[in-house]
Amino acid sequence: MEQFKISRALSLSFKSCFWNLVPLTLLMALLYSPLAIWFATFSPESEISEDLFKKMFTYPIYFTVGVSTLVPPLLTYRVIKELDGTTVSLLTSIKFGLRGFLPAMVLAAVTNLAQQVSGVGGLVSAVVTCICFVAAPAAVAEKLGPFNAFSRSSELTKGRRWGIFGLTFLIGVIPAGLLLILIVPTLEHGSIDSISSLRTYSILVVAIIGVFETFSGVAQAVSYALLRQDKDGVGHAELARVFE
Repeated sequence: MEQFKISRALSLSFKSCFWNLVPLTLLMALLYSPLAIWFATFSPESEISEDLFKKMFTYPIYFTVGVSTLVPPLLTYRVIKELDGTTVSLLTSIKFGLRGFLPAMVLAAVTNLAQQVSGVGGLVSAVVTCICFVAAPAAVAEKLGPFNAFSRSSELTKGRRWGIFGLTFLIGVIPAGLLLILIVPTLEHGSIDSISSLRTYSILVVAIIGVFETFSGVAQAVSYALLRQDKDGVGHAELARVFE
């Protein structure tokens, strides 16, 4: 059995994203199409106000984060089969991924609630994320309900949570840095002085979050496969056969 390692999880995640660039792009286009239509058709006549800022900046971010919770289950089957050296269609992966929707949404809700805990919300959210990191892939591969999926994820990540934390931290560094460098200074200095500039920055933020969440979804599927290999001694070929 090979122990779960951050470097291996990142390497396989980047490799999977590279070889699946077109399918991943199509999946993002499908998931975020309502938002694209919104940006293309929403033409406010009023000047920038707090209400308009929420409609064009805050709410699109909420939508992006919410929809992105569906990425891990949708990609699990394709990523696992790919680790076994087999390519399957994105539509087939989406079909199997439907069983992981509920656990993914429940996890997103729990994580969001954890963030609201006064003073330690970020810490509580990080702990929950590390424990439940592979809940959605587990639900897809093992046909589990939400609570059983969380229990299974807790079992698989036990003893490996510092590694999961390191993985999630490294995955989040680049998008967080981009948002800090490109967006925060702009908002602080009031550079958004027109509807077009607000739309541009909103699209930029949504794109960064969308790419980050998609990569994170791939990393969750990869981590699940590696943890099964690490903790259960289940190879990629054996794991891929559960879908047959």
